[in-house]
Amino acid sequence: MSVHSGKIRSGSAQIYYELHQNQKEKTLVLLHGNAESSERFAKHAEIFGEYFNILLIDSRGHGLSTVGDGDLSLDKMAVDLENILNTLGLEKVHILGFSDGANTAMIYAPKNNELIDKLVLVGGNLDYSGFTLQTKALVAIGYFLAWINMKVDKTNRINYEYYYLMFKEPHLKPNYINKIQAKTLVMAGDKDMISRSHTDLIVNSIKNGILKIYRGDHFYIYRQPEEFCKYVIDFLNKDE
Repeated sequence: MSVHSGKIRSGSAQIYYELHQNQKEKTLVLLHGNAESSERFAKHAEIFGEYFNILLIDSRGHGLSTVGDGDLSLDKMAVDLENILNTLGLEKVHILGFSDGANTAMIYAPKNNELIDKLVLVGGNLDYSGFTLQTKALVAIGYFLAWINMKVDKTNRINYEYYYLMFKEPHLKPNYINKIQAKTLVMAGDKDMISRSHTDLIVNSIKNGILKIYRGDHFYIYRQPEEFCKYVIDFLNKDE
């Protein structure tokens, strides 16, 4: 295995990536969630690396990637993903997105169908309405407190930006993700912060969508990485 890492300029930001070349035919791109970094996928990269080359990306404003000019947005992160794949010359990749990573993937995929082999969306949502009632309250309170803290001390802005992404974004519609052509595995926990009806809406809006509800909460993928990775590997390798 060889690991190549660096930063790629995307607009006004510098986006960090690590490409793990495992001498495999296909590459799996891993997109992390809100306020995380690609380091959260260390165990997953190890497991998935037995089957695929792995591309880890720190989303804009996360980990080693810079924010760039203006506010954070999932639209910008989708453009960052496009720029990284184009710069690295990667085509027909598998993409796995968790939480905001799933949302970024849903923004990216309909415009880049020819570049995607299979897609895995874990704990994603189309908009704020997709959260459970309890999560909506927690996100709204967190957003309000982060806004106050940012007004008091500008160095707290990044925390405000993270809450903004949960409270104000994404702005996806079922007829938009209906344009996704890749076979797509939509995953969520039976105790997820995303409501089951919303997860059903997502999978039913994707032509080649397949649903997997596992026993666990939103962060099951970190609590049970081996079991989670097995579900994904079985899906990605099916019909190969």
